[in-house]
Amino acid sequence: MRRLISLQTNIYVMSQNNTGINKMYSSFILFFLLSVVFWFMTKLSKEYEGSIKYPVVYTNLPDNKLLQENPLDFIEVYVRASGFKLISAKVSPNKLEIDASNIYYKSLTDYYLLVSQQKLAIQKQMTAGIEIDHFIKDSIAFNLGLLKAKTIPVKLQSNLTFADGYELKEAINISPDSILIKGPESILDTLSFVSTTLFQKTQLNSSIKEIISIEKFSKESNIRTQQDKIEISAIVEEFTEGEIEVPVTLINPPQNNSINTFPKLVKITYKVALSNFNKVTSSAFLIECDYNMSKANNLPYLIPKLVESSSLVRNIRIAPLQIDFIINK
Repeated sequence: MRRLISLQTNIYVMSQNNTGINKMYSSFILFFLLSVVFWFMTKLSKEYEGSIKYPVVYTNLPDNKLLQENPLDFIEVYVRASGFKLISAKVSPNKLEIDASNIYYKSLTDYYLLVSQQKLAIQKQMTAGIEIDHFIKDSIAFNLGLLKAKTIPVKLQSNLTFADGYELKEAINISPDSILIKGPESILDTLSFVSTTLFQKTQLNSSIKEIISIEKFSKESNIRTQQDKIEISAIVEEFTEGEIEVPVTLINPPQNNSINTFPKLVKITYKVALSNFNKVTSSAFLIECDYNMSKANNLPYLIPKLVESSSLVRNIRIAPLQIDFIINK
């Protein structure tokens, strides 16, 4: 019994000792961490020097000039600041605006800009507490071409299918059918049209009216379009087949002789919009047969040729394709 009590007493004493050691260890760690933080704060509050890469955007380029190549998209600046400011600026540098209105001519399309001339303007864009010492590279090169403009037609890219019996009544109307584009002369000279994005429709059986986007030029081309959308419209209508008989007109007949043709009428078959079906008349067509052509080619028949037709019809077919004739002497 005494041994049991003695053992419990020893365990209690050891437990108390361990608790004391743990408290001392925890206090040491806390003191150490506070010391490190204090040391870092002391160090980072001091002034340091270093270079920082700032992203840039260029403004006020001359109106009659256009970038043919993208200039530097960052500048490296040597600055003085506290450690805190320096680290913050390196991690998240703010974007700087550089005025490109005062650029210097070098040769042909080569120009340059001196960043040091804008030191005061750039300093105002810096985070408070950061002071510019100097710029690592003072000169920024520009490749500028003359800005030209011309008007070119719009070309519709389309893929259309129609319901049975339906077709476009007229060509698709594009408005505007041409647009003004601006860009480097060297690129503009190679362009004869601008394309739209692909316009697709299936099983069309009604008229269309849509806004379509102009296909974008690559950013590197520096081509600007006056507008980026156009409107297209078209009448879609049901078509049917019609036919009409038209007399044959003989030209260049033989002198002093008359010619009888068989048949004297040819049948013209065509497609026409239902709304125009009753507007088609035989007087709108002219069929000619040239006797001299048949004679020159030793043909025993005449060939009917469609010379005039109605603007309301399409897909015209003529029958027969040969006209017999007899010369009356």
